[in-house]
Amino acid sequence: MSILRSLSMLALVAFTMAQGTEARDNFLVILADDLGVDAVGVYSRDDLYGHPGEGASPGPTPWIDQLAANGILFRNAYSSPTCAPTRASTLTGRFPFRIGIGEPEGAQLSIEETLLPEVLASTHRNGVAGKWHIGNNSDIDHPIDSGFDAYAGPLSGSVPSYFSWPKTTNSSTSAGSTQSGFATYVTTDNVNEAIDLINGFGDEPWFVWLAFTAPHTPFHAPPAALISADVNDQSPAEDLYRAAVEAMDTEIGRLLQAIPAAVLADTTIFFVGDNGSPRRAVVPPFVASRAKGTVYEGGVNVPFIVQSPWIDPADEGSESLALVHTLDIFATLTEIAGQPNPAEDSVSLLPYLQDPTLPTRSSRPYAYAERFSPNGEPPYDTVERAIRGERFKLIWRDGVDEELFDLSLDPFEAVNLLLSLPLEPDAETAFNALSAAMETLHTSSIFRNGFESGGVDAWSAANEPDRTDAR
Repeated sequence: MSILRSLSMLALVAFTMAQGTEARDNFLVILADDLGVDAVGVYSRDDLYGHPGEGASPGPTPWIDQLAANGILFRNAYSSPTCAPTRASTLTGRFPFRIGIGEPEGAQLSIEETLLPEVLASTHRNGVAGKWHIGNNSDIDHPIDSGFDAYAGPLSGSVPSYFSWPKTTNSSTSAGSTQSGFATYVTTDNVNEAIDLINGFGDEPWFVWLAFTAPHTPFHAPPAALISADVNDQSPAEDLYRAAVEAMDTEIGRLLQAIPAAVLADTTIFFVGDNGSPRRAVVPPFVASRAKGTVYEGGVNVPFIVQSPWIDPADEGSESLALVHTLDIFATLTEIAGQPNPAEDSVSLLPYLQDPTLPTRSSRPYAYAERFSPNGEPPYDTVERAIRGERFKLIWRDGVDEELFDLSLDPFEAVNLLLSLPLEPDAETAFNALSAAMETLHTSSIFRNGFESGGVDAWSAANEPDRTDAR
C-alpha cells in the first residue's frame, strides 16, 4: 500500500472514531462443504482479472460473486483434500499432521488444542451455525468443550437428507440435545441459526463460524424458492450439485441482508471451500479422478474470498495471486483482534488485504496439503502430500511415487515432469527446493497431544521419502 493510501486509511479510521462509531471488527467465516473453484461463478469469469477463468459451467452465485466484487479474490488458495482436516486445521491454524486428523472418518480434534474462539474469547463473543465434523460425529459437547459458546447444526460429516436430519443444539450455559428428523432444509437452518447468533450479540464484537453442509451429498432438489434451475431428485448429479450451490448462495444473500448495514461494514467476511468439488459433480476440463479427496488442484485449490473494512475501497474487486491456505484465517483474525497467534503454521493475510498486489510472503513461500490414514500418530498406512511454489508443484505419496508439475504451463497437471529425466534446470531447482521444504516442515517442529517425545524421529523413520528410490 502506498504512503498516500495508508494516510487515507488512517484518516478514515480517525473520522469514524470522531463520529463515535468505532469499528467493532466482527468476524464471519463462511465455509462451504465440497466446493471447488469450478463451482463458483466469479472464478469462471474471463473478463474480470486480466486472464481466463478456471470454472467449467457453474450455476449462478451472485451473492458470492458480490463478496468478491466488494473484496479480494484469492486465486491460489489451498485446503486439505477432505472436510474434517480442513475444519480442524483452520480452527487451530496448524497443519493436519500436527493435530492427527488426516481423514474424515472418526475425526476427533483434541480439546487440548487451542482453537480460534479461545484466542478471541477476551474480545469476541462467538458461536457455530452448521456442520461440525471434528468431534467423532456424536460428541454433542465437543463444540463447547473446544471453546465455542453456542452450537446449532449437524455434528456429522453429512446428513441423511437435507429435509430430515439430526440437529444438535448446545451452549456454554445449557445442556446439549439432538432432535432427530429436523425438517427445515438444512442450508436454510444454518443461516437461521447464524442470524439468531448475530442478533443475540447486540453491540458486542462477534465471531461466527458458519459451516454449511451444502453442497455435500446427498444431492436433492432444493426448495424451488431458492433456485432458478428446474431440477428434481432424478436430475443428473451435476445439476443437483449446482442447484445446491445456488441455494446456498441465495441463503448467503439472506444472511447478508439480515445484518444491519453498519454492522456489516464492521465485519470481515471469509468465504472459503473446505476442499474441491466431489467427483460426481465435476465436468471437463476438470477431471473426476483428481477432484475431492486428492491433492491434485481439483481437490485442494479452493474458493477463497475476503470482504473486509481492512480493504481499501480502491482495491475492492481485486485479485491476489499469493499462495495462501485456509488455516491462514487464524492468524488474520487474531492480528485484527490484537491477540497473540499461537498457531505456528498460520500466516496473517492482513498485508494482502491492505495491498493485494503483494507477492507470496517469505514467512511461508509455499502452499501445502496432505492426506493420511489412519487418524492419530504415525506411522500411517497411507500418506499423500503436495507442496507448491509460485510455479511448480510436487506430489509425494507413500514414499515411492512422485509427480512434478509446472502449473504455469500445465494447470490441470497432465504432464508429470519426473517421467522425462533429466529435468530442465528450473524444474530441477524447484524439485530440490520443494523436497527440502516438505522435509523441513515435518522435521523442524514437535507434535502435541502426547507426541512431543521422540515424535519427529518416529515420524521421520516411518514416513520420510527416500529421494533416491523416488527418482
